[in-house]
Amino acid sequence: MTIRQLTAPHAVLLEEPRDGIAQTSEMIRGERFRILEERDGWLRAENAFDGHVGWLPPGTLHREPVAPTHRVRALRADLHPGPTHRAPPVATLSFGSAVTLDGRAENGWVGTDDGLWLFAGWLEPMDAAPATDPIATALRFLETPYVWGGRSSFGIDCSGLVLTAMAAAGVVSHHSSGMQRKDERLGAWLSEDGKDVAYERGDIVFFPGHVGLMVDGTNLLHATVFTMSVVIEPLSEVAKRAEVNGVRRPALTRA
Repeated sequence: MTIRQLTAPHAVLLEEPRDGIAQTSEMIRGERFRILEERDGWLRAENAFDGHVGWLPPGTLHREPVAPTHRVRALRADLHPGPTHRAPPVATLSFGSAVTLDGRAENGWVGTDDGLWLFAGWLEPMDAAPATDPIATALRFLETPYVWGGRSSFGIDCSGLVLTAMAAAGVVSHHSSGMQRKDERLGAWLSEDGKDVAYERGDIVFFPGHVGLMVDGTNLLHATVFTMSVVIEPLSEVAKRAEVNGVRRPALTRA
């Protein structure tokens, strides 16, 4: 099957090939995908990053794959037409986006293979060591708008936040809270109901149709429709709205 690479800053994956349909996930710059089907310009695509399948709208920018050299480590990074902050940005990339540099460097800026420029301090090599604390990554998304099916700094949902934070630590799961609940890659299973658990930073707490990350022993970090944003709330308050139905503890270093 044909393999392509996203060159748009980000793109929605929809349930069906028509406008107005629910978004199921999102792809970000540099990710590769397999084209499973084409229908009137719509592409049914499987994201190589997490295996998610959905429909890319007509006009989504993509190309033959090239090897990325760097990823965006800033929450957002602007692409500029020249190596200066005075040149108005032409696009913005999200955390985790992959880019290929072309060897140009000037005044702390580096050139991308599409002729644009990024501030070098926003980037890290693709082979950089994974983050040791997924909570530190997730905390950077505080106040990011809630978007159903989102997994970028432009908008993110509950499972997208967990997926992004854990992927930065080297553990890629699914963009689905139900599938994350069953995913042993996300750590040891501690509880079916959260009772009698001595919660720790990094614990992943599941609810029916929802998931969040413990910042410490009492507070949950999550993307929620209750505030339409990423927030920190006492777990006890969240549990009043939905019962805990599972807890996992990733085997990762905690800050």
